[in-house]
Amino acid sequence: METTANLKLPYILPSQAQKHVTHNEALRALDALVQLSVVGRDATVPPDDPLEGERHIVGSQPQEAWSGHPREIAVFRDGGWAFYTPLPGWVAFILADNFLAVFDGMEWVPLSTGAAGAADKIGVNTAADEKNRLAVKSDAVLFSHDDVTPGSGDIHATLNKAAAGRDAGLVFQTGWSTRALSGLFGDDDWKVKVSPDGATFFDGIAVDKDDGTAKFPSGIRDPNSGQLTTSLIPAVVKDIWRINVDTPSGTPRTYTIATVNGSVIFLRGNHAEGIFSADMRNVSMVRIWNISKSPAQSAWVNWNNAANQINVANAADIASWSAGETIRLGDPNPTGTNVLQLIALDISNYMYNNYGKVWRQRGLLFANNVTGVGGPARMNYSGSGATGTAFGSASNTDGSLQTAMLSVFTTEKSPISNSNLLFVAEGITGTATALAATRLCRLVGIYV
Repeated sequence: METTANLKLPYILPSQAQKHVTHNEALRALDALVQLSVVGRDATVPPDDPLEGERHIVGSQPQEAWSGHPREIAVFRDGGWAFYTPLPGWVAFILADNFLAVFDGMEWVPLSTGAAGAADKIGVNTAADEKNRLAVKSDAVLFSHDDVTPGSGDIHATLNKAAAGRDAGLVFQTGWSTRALSGLFGDDDWKVKVSPDGATFFDGIAVDKDDGTAKFPSGIRDPNSGQLTTSLIPAVVKDIWRINVDTPSGTPRTYTIATVNGSVIFLRGNHAEGIFSADMRNVSMVRIWNISKSPAQSAWVNWNNAANQINVANAADIASWSAGETIRLGDPNPTGTNVLQLIALDISNYMYNNYGKVWRQRGLLFANNVTGVGGPARMNYSGSGATGTAFGSASNTDGSLQTAMLSVFTTEKSPISNSNLLFVAEGITGTATALAATRLCRLVGIYV
C-alpha cells in the first residue's frame, strides 16, 4: 500500500528519493482535513480571491477549476486547488451556515434532518433517545439571560402543548418513579399533583385559568397539629329539614302503608308532611325503614306527592313493600354508627342544584328552630349518629319558638351519593304534648 486507508496520506517508500516531498504532501493533507472547517458548501464555481488554505465543499454540478469534483473538499494552496474525496461519516463545520454537516456517502447534510443548525438528538454526559431527544446528566443546569449579544435581560422557558386536552408540565422523580407533577394536565388549569408510588396521584393545588382562583382539592393541614383545616363557605339559604305540621311524638315514629305503586307509597292517613315537607323538595332526601321486614329495609324519600303520598328515589327499594307494613322515620338500631337511631338526611340534591357538583362536606352551619305544644320540645343533630355526638337546642319552657345557630361536623358518607349524611332527632320533654309546626333546620353555610 502506498497510502493510508482513510485519509489517503502517502507513505514514504523504501529507498525513495526526495522523501521530503512525500512527507510534505502528507502534512498538507492533514492540514486540509484535520479540524475540518469550510467556508461554505454547494458552491459550483471557485471564489475569485481565495486565501491560502481556504476550504470549500464543492456543489453537485461544479464548473471551471472545480469541474469533475462534486461533493469533494476543495483546498486552495500554492495558487491552485487540491481536492480530497470524503468518506461516509466525515464531519465539517460550515462557517457560512454556522452548523455541522456530515457526509452520508452521497450528500453533505446537517447533523439534523430539520432546520439548519438543529440536531435531532443531544446527549450531555448521557445518551439521548427518540423520546428524550435532549438528555443531560449533571449536578446542576444553568439558564441565564443573554448578556453577550446582549439580549433583553429576560429569560423564558416555554412548554407548548398541542391542545387543551394534552399535557405540558414538569415531572419530578425519585429513582425514576414520579413523585410530583407541576403544569397543565388534561386541561388549561395549572395544577400540582403528588404521588406516593408513581401510580396514584393526588391534586394538591389547582388554579383556575379563567379567574385565577386557587383550589386545594386535598385540603390544607395545620402546620402545628397536622390536622386538616376547615373553611366555611356561605350557602344558599334552604331548609334541609322542615316539618310543617304538629306531631304528637318525637322520633323515631312510625306510619302504616296503605298501598305501594311504583315509586309512590300511599299512607293510611294524611301523614306525608310529617315525613317530608314540600319545602324539602330538590333539597334533601330522608331515609325511611320498613321495619316489618326482617332485616329492616330502607328507602330514600325525595318528594311528597299529596297529603297521604310520599315518593322514593329508587322504586326498586320498595318493590316488595306491601299494605299494612310499618314505616319507621328514624334508623332502627343497629344501622352502622347510628346507634342513636336518628333520621338520616342526604343533601346531595341541594349541592347539585346550587353548586353543580356533590362532595363530602366537612360539616354544616345552620339555624335550628324548634317549638313545642304545652311545653318544651327539642331537636338534636349528629354528624355520625354515634353515642355522645348528638346535640342541639330546645324551645322555651312554654314551648314557644327558640332559634339557635349550630355547627355540626359530618363524617358518614351517604350510601346513595358522594356527600356526608346529617342525622336529626326530634323530641318532646316535660309537659309538652307534641312538636308544633313549624320546626326546621335552615342551612346557611357548608364547611369544606
